[in-house]
Amino acid sequence: MNLYEYEAKRIFAEAGIPVPPAARITKPEELAKVHFGYPLTLKCQVMAGGRGKAGGIKFAKDLNEGKSLVKDLMALTIKGSKTESLLVEPKMPIARELYLAVTLDRNRGCAIFIASAEGGIEIESSDNVLTEPIPYPYHGFAGRKLAQKLGLKGAVLNKVADIANKLYKVFENKDLDLAEINPLVITTGDDVVALDGKIIVNDDSIARQKSFAGMEESHLSELSVRERRAKMAGLNLVELEGNIGILCNGAGLTMATMDMVKGFGGDPGNFLDAGGGSDQKKTLEALELVNENPNVDVILLNILGGITACDEVAGALVQFMKRHPERKMIVRLRGNNQDIAEKMLSESGLKLYPDLEEAVKAAVEAAKSAGKKPVGAGKS
Repeated sequence: MNLYEYEAKRIFAEAGIPVPPAARITKPEELAKVHFGYPLTLKCQVMAGGRGKAGGIKFAKDLNEGKSLVKDLMALTIKGSKTESLLVEPKMPIARELYLAVTLDRNRGCAIFIASAEGGIEIESSDNVLTEPIPYPYHGFAGRKLAQKLGLKGAVLNKVADIANKLYKVFENKDLDLAEINPLVITTGDDVVALDGKIIVNDDSIARQKSFAGMEESHLSELSVRERRAKMAGLNLVELEGNIGILCNGAGLTMATMDMVKGFGGDPGNFLDAGGGSDQKKTLEALELVNENPNVDVILLNILGGITACDEVAGALVQFMKRHPERKMIVRLRGNNQDIAEKMLSESGLKLYPDLEEAVKAAVEAAKSAGKKPVGAGKS
């Protein structure tokens, strides 16, 4: 279950992570009751990504401009998500932006920090993204080690390390799939503040997490049709704007694959984590969801077989290609029953890429070729 920004930041604040003072409003006249001083930041509360690019974040220099902007923003629909409210915050004096997240890496069998000395939109294109395994039992030095690797020093290092430690505790105590701060800003006064927040709650934990009780149904309405179907099928799908559909097993592997796609000049069309125990049926459903996205020209499947056996994935691929023989597929499979999977795929005409870099390069090249087609041409 995805939370809105204001919900995520409320949880951060309860854990001691600094966030800006904020008020949530739904109409222009409510802005007069907000006393943070101008300029103000006005942010649409939607779950869709790309809010900034879509014009969902504006800055008001005074009350009159603010009221006009509130009216415009409340009428905004971003990727099918209608704006139901705005978060109002004072505009921060930003000196630097960082990225910080905690998620689960199923392949490593542990939680990981994902961090970057850069923040903001399109973090996947950064060359400075690092992943750091998180020790269990947890020790406070993990946050400090991460801050040092980001090149931070002095008081700012200590503040970022403290926030990293607290973010992990939120991730652990709330049973989350993802706890993300993007950007984590360093102000001109060397304060460190979570300027934005994203939380994904593990659906299987909601019954024991009483603070989330009753929220699931209302939050599903914010997702796209395909994202809702994925959620009901136990798949984690976030649709993006690129033309390379990405299907992996494990959040860490999926993000790493997206990073590599961006690094080679490609543009991900989605994030889809099929989970660590996907059988043939679930894998086929995941493939169909990615295939239905009209923006996707090529599907890149990167599965490491463990609990999910490679032959189960191969069986889904064979069925999928019988239904959609025109679909351009790039497949990388490694792990449990890989030899059986290779035989199955060779008989169906699908090429298997054992090397991830080679597979990503092939997917990016196929996507670029598809993008050069004349208008009206079919997909490859």
